[in-house]
Amino acid sequence: MRLLFGKGAMSSETLIRQEIRDSLGFVRSMIDHYSGLYSGENLTRDVLRFCDEMTSTEDSNLRLREARRIVEERCRQLAQATDRFAQRDPASIAAMRAQAVAAIDMFQDAAFEWHKARKVIPSSGRLLRRKSG
Repeated sequence: MRLLFGKGAMSSETLIRQEIRDSLGFVRSMIDHYSGLYSGENLTRDVLRFCDEMTSTEDSNLRLREARRIVEERCRQLAQATDRFAQRDPASIAAMRAQAVAAIDMFQDAAFEWHKARKVIPSSGRLLRRKSG
């Protein structure tokens, strides 16, 4: 899901922030409900795919790339803690789950800043070049 922000009402920072938060709500839900008990589950891949669809990796800034790296690391740690063949410690799983959600919160802030920085600021040059008369 790539977020597209055009002119008008969608240019509002509040609406951009809300759309990013709502979009990442699905990822938070994935993390909250991840059990690690099913062989087809791949939390890290699924979360990163969703994050990558929200942003353009070729245009990403350092903060966004670092936030993505932390999301990847925390999701892998959660996947390891919930592995169905490993010793499953509920307290450790809860801590890893909280850290993964915190990483999504950091990614959310970085994504907002990235989207805000990419917003095209209208040039006032046209107005200055207008003929008087």
